[in-house]
Order: sequence, then C-alpha cells, then structure tokens
Amino acid sequence: MLKTIIELFPVVFFFAAFKLTNDMFKATAVAIVCAVLQVGLMKWQKIQIKPIHWFSAGLVIILGGISIYVHNPMFLKWKFSVLEWCLGAAILIGQFAFNKNMLKLLLGQELTLSDGVWKKLGLMWAAFFIFLGTLNIYIAYQYDDAVWVNFKTYGSLGLTMAFMLVQSLWISRHMQDDTADTETL
Repeated sequence: MLKTIIELFPVVFFFAAFKLTNDMFKATAVAIVCAVLQVGLMKWQKIQIKPIHWFSAGLVIILGGISIYVHNPMFLKWKFSVLEWCLGAAILIGQFAFNKNMLKLLLGQELTLSDGVWKKLGLMWAAFFIFLGTLNIYIAYQYDDAVWVNFKTYGSLGLTMAFMLVQSLWISRHMQDDTADTETL
C-alpha cells in the first residue's frame, strides 16, 4: 500500500498543483521536486527502486527542467510519450532481438502461459504502449494544457485499466489450456 502511494505521489501532486494554480510551470516544478522526493522516500522505506523509477524520475527532471528553462510545457508533455514508447520498444527489442519476453520475465511466476501466448501478450502490450504515447502527443499538440492534464491523469489511466481488463479476460481463456500456441487474437 505504501509503495503504491509513493509511486503515485508525483502524479497526484502535479495534478493538484496544476488544478490549484492553472500554471504548467508551477505544476512542473512540483513534479520535479516530487520525483526527487519519491526516489528518496523509496530509499528511506527500503522499497526497491527499479530502473523504470529511475528512468521516469530522470525524464521528469530533465524534460521538466527544460520546460521551465525555455518556458515551453511541450517538453514535459513529451515525457509521458517517451516513457510509453520506451516501454513498448523494450518489449519489442527483448522479444525480437534477444528472444526474451519482458512480460514473462516480470509475471512468469504469477501466470502459467504457453510461449506463444506470452509472445502475443507482449506484442499487445507493446502496441498499447506505443498507441498511448502517440495519443498523448496528439492531445498535447491539439488541445490546451488543462485538457492534456486531464487526459494524462484520467484518460491514460482509464485506457490502461480498460486494456488490463480486456487482457485479463484474454489471459483467463488461455490459462485453461496454457499449451495452446495456436489461439488467435
């Protein structure tokens, strides 16, 4: 529970700062401070800091810092897309360049699925991450800051939850017969 609170800490405070001030630069400064505090709290609470935490915090600090310095919020808005695209790319590179399924490495102890199902699952998640990153850029360039903040907070979360629900239904079909490599999407 504490880990989840700490992981959501920067997002919640960024959102609150933007809603209170309607100022992307103040909210970005809050996000930068919270990213640093997040890593510090994780160290203090002896919560494992995974590479994704370092990468996300680094993106907030670097792209958020550039946004404030050049007074252009677009750099911070790119952070979400860069993160999502990197997640998608990591899955694809792992699967095709190294013949390693990143999702199986992360979830293989909790789920028993055939290699074919793991491969399809990885491809679906990679496509979803790439789609979400692309949708973020579209919204960032087509709509104002308030719409983007709402999408980043509610829209991306809602889409992710819906995708996870569909995935769990799809996975449950394959857990009954986890040796069926020939199932179609």
